[in-house]
Amino acid sequence: MKCTATCSFGLESVLAAELKKMDFENIASENGRVNFQSDLTGIAKANINLRTAERVYIELANFNATNFDELFEKTEKTQFYSFIDKYGAIIVNVSSVSSMLKSIPDCQSIVKKAIIKSMSYYYKMERFPETGPKYPINVFILKDNVRIYLDTSGSSLHKRGYRKKGGEAPLKETLASAIVQISYWNKDKILIDPFCGSGTILIEAAMIAKNIAPGLYREFIAEKWPIFKNKEWDKTREYFESKIINDNIQKMYGSDMDKDMISIARQNARSARVSEIIEFSVKDFKDIVSLSEKGIIICNPPYGERLEDQQIAKRIYSDMNIKFKEFPKWSKYILAPDKIFEEAYVTKADKKRKLYNGKILCNLYQYFGSK
Repeated sequence: MKCTATCSFGLESVLAAELKKMDFENIASENGRVNFQSDLTGIAKANINLRTAERVYIELANFNATNFDELFEKTEKTQFYSFIDKYGAIIVNVSSVSSMLKSIPDCQSIVKKAIIKSMSYYYKMERFPETGPKYPINVFILKDNVRIYLDTSGSSLHKRGYRKKGGEAPLKETLASAIVQISYWNKDKILIDPFCGSGTILIEAAMIAKNIAPGLYREFIAEKWPIFKNKEWDKTREYFESKIINDNIQKMYGSDMDKDMISIARQNARSARVSEIIEFSVKDFKDIVSLSEKGIIICNPPYGERLEDQQIAKRIYSDMNIKFKEFPKWSKYILAPDKIFEEAYVTKADKKRKLYNGKILCNLYQYFGSK
């Protein structure tokens, strides 16, 4: 079956690499999503083990429609009964961009009626109680092209389940994991985050180092669907449990001036089952020390939205450049939304990459150390 994993803009290549590593086939990237072929076991595998995806969908239909009649007729022809139980609670969400079909409420109503009509032919029922498991149907209409998806994830995949608390603007887990993967860090290298906040970057790195599947300890909406008859979810969890690594992992270090955030980071690391390989401390970034000749610094320093905050941010960026010169052979990966970063940091990045933290456009400034 054709499936789609969505992601933040800028992470498509990282997500595609993950899917390839997991042996999925027919992988093709689009803006904000990567398509691939899968079976039911693969659905469980993708949900549990993808680190940079936001959701995993099954594509049910793909057609063009410019009016409500077309939308109804073509939706009705879709074999929803192949996936949706006769007691299923169907939830329809629609988004429309640059299309003739503009009214979201009308589109939702028409799609729901078409689904019920389609299922009534198969199940020989006129009314459906919708008292069973939930089936979120997402309809994306772009330039008159209609794609109908079945959401298998439920809550977004960035919700691993370990973060009980975060800062005012915590880094999304999916983005943190992507940055770690972009950095080419591996479990044999020392990793430091001198602005660690609630610890997301280091926790995601530690989960990679220990080979802990990010969705191993959370639930997914598709787990309750009757089509999964062969314990696909249980077997997949057992498989990934067996692959966890506990030995020979280089310790990593996180620090922050906010003692309350360090307390939260420690709590999050314990919840993620990685606390033994992360050392958190309360300190100014100016006080970090190089523990080896080479290593990697990954951080998301404070930034300023207001004018007075921007002046503080400028000073921090300038001081970072001075401090990081004590780490000449280390690679540095700095995520910052401020346009003033590079000017204040002075040193021009070897490479920049546009990424989104939620709706905030950022740049990942990459400074390469010695190999």
